[in-house]
Amino acid sequence: MDADRLLKTLSTLLEGLRTGSSVKVFRRGEERILRISWLNIVHDPEVYRALARCISLDVANKGYVFDAVASVETSGAKYGVAVSYELNKPYFSIYKAGKVVFESPVSVVERSVTEGRDVVLHLDESAVSGFRDVLLIDDIRRSSRTLNAAVGLLERCGLRVAGCYVILDLAFAGFPRPSKIPADRYHPLFVVEEVGEMGRCRVSEGVALRVMEQLQRPVS
Repeated sequence: MDADRLLKTLSTLLEGLRTGSSVKVFRRGEERILRISWLNIVHDPEVYRALARCISLDVANKGYVFDAVASVETSGAKYGVAVSYELNKPYFSIYKAGKVVFESPVSVVERSVTEGRDVVLHLDESAVSGFRDVLLIDDIRRSSRTLNAAVGLLERCGLRVAGCYVILDLAFAGFPRPSKIPADRYHPLFVVEEVGEMGRCRVSEGVALRVMEQLQRPVS
């Protein structure tokens, strides 16, 4: 993806958040649940390419070294796969369902605030034993519990997280960022600080905004 297409796509995603045109807000008790068309509903290849390219540029800038890309099923998987293609790295999933037959199963249990239930994460230790350092990808961070559980599961299998990228950080929910990921290795693409009832989001920072700023600088 060339620079102009990347800038145009990222700008469109950001505009959809800021204007609320791509966002619907649902109430579940006191919780506000966001449904974002390009993140949750419409699976546009152009969006995958742009977000994966955005992450790959930041990975190169930070000089991360890793053997594989991992993500949490099911929503995070599509972004993890896109990043693995962009970076030409092997990919594996951390599973939420126990339907896959593993040779050496390892699992953890964590409470998901977004899903309102306990979530069990599974990994086949034998399948990932050839890797050492991984890049962890997820779609949304709200409470940080799933990410912390995923890191703990990877560590139990002898893996280290070189860096973690999430597409959307729902900072407005008020939960701290993942405690198991060093602050300088946790990288949200869009950080949503506030959400209005009509879905208008205040996006304060993120990798995508920094990449857009770099792309808009005049070439000297």
